Amino acid sequence: MKNLILATRPKTLIASLSPMCIGSSMAFAHGSFQLWIFLFTILTGLGIQIATNFANDLFDYLKGADTDSRKGPTRVTASKLLSVAQMKLATFTIMGFTAICGSVLIFRGGFLIALLVAFALLLALGYTTGPLPLAYLGLAEFFILIFFGPVASGFTYYLQTLQFNTGAFVAGIAPGLISCSLLIVNNLRDIEEDKSASKKTLVARFGTRFGKWEYATALFIACLIPLFLFEKHRLVLLGLLCLAPALVLIQAVFKNEDPYAYNPLLGKTGKLLTLYTFIFSLGYPL
Repeated sequence: MKNLILATRPKTLIASLSPMCIGSSMAFAHGSFQLWIFLFTILTGLGIQIATNFANDLFDYLKGADTDSRKGPTRVTASKLLSVAQMKLATFTIMGFTAICGSVLIFRGGFLIALLVAFALLLALGYTTGPLPLAYLGLAEFFILIFFGPVASGFTYYLQTLQFNTGAFVAGIAPGLISCSLLIVNNLRDIEEDKSASKKTLVARFGTRFGKWEYATALFIACLIPLFLFEKHRLVLLGLLCLAPALVLIQAVFKNEDPYAYNPLLGKTGKLLTLYTFIFSLGYPL
């Protein structure tokens, strides 16, 4: 069980939690919030991210992207903490659990939610494997930005209210971009291993300097999103306070030349996403 928990990458799970909390807080502010919907939305979203992480752990090992020279956090398949067969079982088990939780949401949201859950589960595998693996084609940032950003926040709002709200989709851009920054830190750290494994991330394609500017741009834009949403919810502007720690992180990334030093920066970027989520989710309804 300890190794399975390690494979979920618990420090990164804020990536799926963040947009769902933001969408739910906006629905609450607009007078519509049901706890059971929130819980099943959280379980489904977490399930999708964990399934993606499990599949990534498994298939990165099988494709040679995770080796003994890995500089990042432990990957359980590459480290032989779990066998290939065990990781396959874990991946499809969590996908089944997620499908069950998602099916409960289908009773609420209908055919559109069914399509969304099915597509998200398909992409959980397609992120690392299949004929067009997103992570190996330089498309991972787009997947994360969209599905861990506007899609997650906008459809969380929809499940609570049964109405679409443009602001809920706009609000999701911020957690989507900060989640992209988590990926970018990984890609900066692993650039040499990725090149060796023909994993053509954007950083591997265009270089370290590009990756550092990509990280800076994502964080800076994310912290400015409250400017587009404050008209009736002034306290959401407190989210701008996240610019200060974001600029500190950006400076650290630009100065860094040691691949191993990206690991603490990864954790700090996750903490920034947690801080932003807390400030936005508390400030918007007040």
